[in-house]
Order: sequence, then C-alpha cells, then structure tokens
Amino acid sequence: MMGEKEPYLIYLGSDICYHVLDDFALQLGNALSERGEPVEYYNVSEQGEAGLSAYVGRRFRAIIGFQSYLFDIYLPKAGVYLHDLMEGPKLNFQFDHPIWMNHHYRNLPKDCYILTHDRDYAAFITRYYPKAAGVHILQPAGSEAAAVGQGWRNDTGAPDESGEDRTIDVAFIGTYTDYRQYLPSVYGSEPFVRHLAARFLGRMRKFPNETAERALREALKQTGIICSDEEFLGVMDGLKSMIYCIMSYYRERVVQVLLEAGIALDVYGDSWQSSPFAKHPCLRIHPAVSPEESPGELRRSRISLNVMAWHKDGFTERIAGSMLCGSVVCTDRSRYLAEHFQDGEELLLYDLEHLACLPERVQGILSDEEKRKRMADLAYTKAAAEHTWKQRAAELTEWIDSGLKVE
Repeated sequence: MMGEKEPYLIYLGSDICYHVLDDFALQLGNALSERGEPVEYYNVSEQGEAGLSAYVGRRFRAIIGFQSYLFDIYLPKAGVYLHDLMEGPKLNFQFDHPIWMNHHYRNLPKDCYILTHDRDYAAFITRYYPKAAGVHILQPAGSEAAAVGQGWRNDTGAPDESGEDRTIDVAFIGTYTDYRQYLPSVYGSEPFVRHLAARFLGRMRKFPNETAERALREALKQTGIICSDEEFLGVMDGLKSMIYCIMSYYRERVVQVLLEAGIALDVYGDSWQSSPFAKHPCLRIHPAVSPEESPGELRRSRISLNVMAWHKDGFTERIAGSMLCGSVVCTDRSRYLAEHFQDGEELLLYDLEHLACLPERVQGILSDEEKRKRMADLAYTKAAAEHTWKQRAAELTEWIDSGLKVE
C-alpha cells in the first residue's frame, strides 16, 4: 500500500545480565512505536538463525541489534553476508568494550553502523574496524514509567504527595564477580604472555582513569614492543579478560571501602554470597532482581551506587534509571559525566584513584536529607528531559533521517 512506512526490525534473544539487552530493545521499540513508527521483533533464541531467511529481500527503516552477532552471518555458497540481502541500514549497539566483538566487527555486511555510549569506544571502532560504515554516539536510557509509584512521582511526573518511603541507604544493583577467577587464564600461558598480562593489569590498577587500550599500549611500550594496528588487536583480544578482571577488582574495592566505613549497603543476587564480605554486618544481600524489578528497589533507595564497567567517557542506563527513580547516583567519574552533570548537585562523582574520600561523600548525603532530595529533584528533571528511551527514539530517527551522518 502506497505511503506505508518501512518498519524497524529489532533483534531480541540475549540473556546477558538478566536479559538487560532485551530490555533495552523492548524499551527502544516501545518508544519508536509511540512515535508512530512500525516495529517488528525477531527473537533469535526462540526462532533460530534460520528463520531470518524470511526477511531476505525486505526493506526496513533500520535493522537494530544490541551487541548482536547476527550481522556477521555469512552464506558461503552465495558468497554474501545474509544481511546484504536485506535492505536498510544495520545498527548494532555496543555497550561493552568493542574488543569483545572483535571477530564480529572484522566481518560486517555493508551499511552496518555501530552505536555506542562511550566516545573512547567510538574512537576505537573508527580506528580498528574499517568495515563499519560509521559509528554514532547514542547512550542507553531510563524508563519514564520507572519514576511512578511508591511516593516518588505520580503519573504526571509531579512529586507524589503521599511522600517517599526510602528504607535503603545505599543500593548496588550489580552482581559480584571475583576478579581472582580471571588470573588462571594467563597462568598457563607462556612466560611472555604472563609478563605482559601482569604489566597490563598493573597499569590499569595504578592508573584506573585510563582506557584499557591506553594501558595496553603503555604495557607494550614498557616491554619494547611496537605493534601494527592489526597486531595490537590480536594482543588485546588475547588479554581482554584482564579488563573484566580489573573492573571486578575495583568493584570489590569500592564495596569494601564503604563497608569498612560502617555504611550499610544493599546488594542483589546469590553471587554476593561468594564475596569476601558476605558476612559483613553492613552488607544486606537480597534476591536478584530483573530489569523490570530494579526500579522498585531504586525507588526505595536514597543513594544508588554505580561502578562503571571501565567506561572512561560514557554513560549507563543505571545512572539514568536511578535518577528517574529519585535515588541519588554515586558513580566513578567519566569524562562524559564530568562534562554533562554537576558533581555534588545532580550526582556524586568519586575517583577510583582516591577511594578513601568516598565514604565521607556518601555520609554527607545520607546525613543531609534536604540536600539529598534537592539533588534527586535536579537529577530527575535532567534525566526526564534528556535521558529517556523516548528521547533516544527521537534522536535515532533524526539521525536516520539525516542520512546517518557520521561526525
């Protein structure tokens, strides 16, 4: 029928972190639908890769994945990528460091763009993955519906006159991962690899505000090795587990510093039973929560603790979601956050290099409820205006309408 809009095709089927990527996909899809855009979903975990053949020859406004590996499906008999047989731009959101999708980004169909929340990641993709048609900054966001209920905001977005019931001082909605589990992966390697991994980890531990790629380049320089870009990718791919190792190390350090200062911390999931401070009197372990359930916990929390997954110039959905729920965000610093939010007014920023200062900042907010509420209100106003999936849907359609211009 003439005049009908081409639909968006959005991929589902990821079970990463309690299906958080599927939650992103559905949130964005709902926001696009509310704008009058037709949206179709394909759940690869239920329908399998073979079912994608039904889309061959169809045209879409865009085909969207969230760290999806579907775009590199290759048909050897035909000599083409499957998605080259579908019309429309292919957009893949990247939230972890791009090195985790190294093989995928080296094998892309035409017109495949990468969207990411971190400007360092964008620069990395531009430099090392020329098969990408381009890279665009588009952060994950929060749900406006998350603010409604439990005395925080009513359905108009105004403060709920029934009052707040914040029974949790500091909530950390994140799993515990023992950084020590990553070390055996290099213990059995040849001496040079063990040596380089140790230098890589040591650099990130000493300079936690650097990107992983900068730390690795410095580690290589210390050993007198000069690499081509291709060789550098190979080395980083082999040592990428060290990024999770150092991230987990600092997550443990942040929690430990708060607990040792006597600050009560509520955490979620059985993984915390395996932590070295599982029996600490200030740690309260609750059952795991899904993306749909976490807003309820944030609406009961005065402060929401966040530890970046080594994003040094980015933004996360947990920050947006916490702000929309009225929980003051306390997070390690990134360049993006320092540029776009007022520390001490809209959120609390701490420095991984100076964790001894963290407890005093947290206690300062917990002991001043008037200031905490003022910060929560300022953050809510900013997040509601700039960091919802409704806003991201508008930004995405505007970018597509512009011809997917890459800055």
